[in-house]
Amino acid sequence: MANLYSHERGSRLKREVSTRIFGLLGLGGVCIPGAVAQTTMQTPELRQRTQTARASATAAADQKPQQSPASAASSAPSTTLPADVSGAYAFDRANESIEVDIDRRGKLTGYITRLGDEETDSNTPLTYFFDHTAVQGDQLQFETKVVHGLWYSFMGTIVRGSGQTRDDEGYYILRGTLSVHHPSDEGDKSSQETVEQRKVKYKSLAQ
Repeated sequence: MANLYSHERGSRLKREVSTRIFGLLGLGGVCIPGAVAQTTMQTPELRQRTQTARASATAAADQKPQQSPASAASSAPSTTLPADVSGAYAFDRANESIEVDIDRRGKLTGYITRLGDEETDSNTPLTYFFDHTAVQGDQLQFETKVVHGLWYSFMGTIVRGSGQTRDDEGYYILRGTLSVHHPSDEGDKSSQETVEQRKVKYKSLAQ
């Protein structure tokens, strides 16, 4: 009986121990296999993201805008005039001048400075800033803003004069057609106007 009791007791203890072990293993079985599966799944997922990132970087590099021959040509200067033609040129009377500035891209800016000859502005310096300009090849043109009911336009070119150096008066000549506009509405270019035109040759001033 003692042996039988001991055997049954031992069997019961083994079952309890087995139950606890399997219980622990059961808990671990919920976490460990999941963790293993998760670890196993993460590796290809990370590789996939890396490949996607590399593909995106490659696509972005491929899509980087490159200057086409057409755009390169359009960014080239539109003028064939010498680079040093910018400066002051004589105008109609003493102490009057035309300032011509052409940048490296061929953009023309400038103004005309003249003395007023009306009763209200006699001998008063007036500045007519260029409003619209264009440069193509060796040709240039400009229109000024309206000042005291008058504005100017010019079409022509710049050629070499008799000056020996750029510092000399007349090294360049601004040559073309000057138009003097008198709009009926003093501040409106689009109104009816009278126009005076004449051929002009203006020397570059000494620098």
